[in-house]
Amino acid sequence: MYACYIDESGHCGEKFNPDQPVEVLCGVVTDITKLFKTNREHNGMLKILESEGIPATEVKSANIYRGRGNWRGVTPKKRAKFIDELIKWAVDRSCKFVVSPIDSDKFFKLKSNGCPIANKLKYPYEAGALNVVLAIQRLKTGKKKNKGKTMIVFDEQGKHDKNLSSLFDEDLSFSDGYTGYVLPKRSKKIPPRLEEIIDIPFFSKSHLSPLIQVADLGAFIVNKYLLLTAYGRSEKYEGELEVITNWFEKIGDNTIPHTNINPNVKGDALCEFYWNVRPDHWSARKWVYEPPKVATP
Repeated sequence: MYACYIDESGHCGEKFNPDQPVEVLCGVVTDITKLFKTNREHNGMLKILESEGIPATEVKSANIYRGRGNWRGVTPKKRAKFIDELIKWAVDRSCKFVVSPIDSDKFFKLKSNGCPIANKLKYPYEAGALNVVLAIQRLKTGKKKNKGKTMIVFDEQGKHDKNLSSLFDEDLSFSDGYTGYVLPKRSKKIPPRLEEIIDIPFFSKSHLSPLIQVADLGAFIVNKYLLLTAYGRSEKYEGELEVITNWFEKIGDNTIPHTNINPNVKGDALCEFYWNVRPDHWSARKWVYEPPKVATP
């Protein structure tokens, strides 16, 4: 049995916000049998922080990276070391990352132009959240004795939670091409479209779930990397891109296969939708940002 914990970074809300041009959803997949040990080790990490004078009941990536809140006054070197250790810990625990970046401007333009999928999903958050869930369904499909054995847990998001609950309760036939679902012709028992997953979705407060906090870190790092590359944001300090790229590549080395995030099913509207809302010059397959080639004179 497995669990996937999901959080986001770069939340733009309900309309395009140029300050948040990309919204990143990140899931962290783990074997549930390892969950008790994972929680125990995570709590041990927090106790170590407390012993060093950093009271932390929750690991918030933005606060760690920027030296805010409980991390105010902690040196950049110590903060970077903790992020290094947290990523290494997640990898050592055999966690896998599922990452879905959504370009908010592209999404809202599709929506305003009447794209039925964008209108159905409503906002970039829902688009990324569905992407992660469908990627898990596609990943687990065909594996023996795995039906209904992956639990999905989202960080609480208020209104978006209600939208997601409604979405998963509606007709999901528009996702059939993405997941490879085939409606049986003769069987009287029709399998659910998300048969690999336990009751969707569950929601939790981030401070109660260590792996939602790891998902928060993954989403934050990917978001920061894309802002510095695909969206041309300036470094806040010399060498920032190098630091972020190092963490970004470690996450990339531990993602699920890219064909589950961006399946290339020709003629399928949902698959094409996700290809069309990615940041420019980035793909789940290549992972790293590849700037456009400049023609030589």
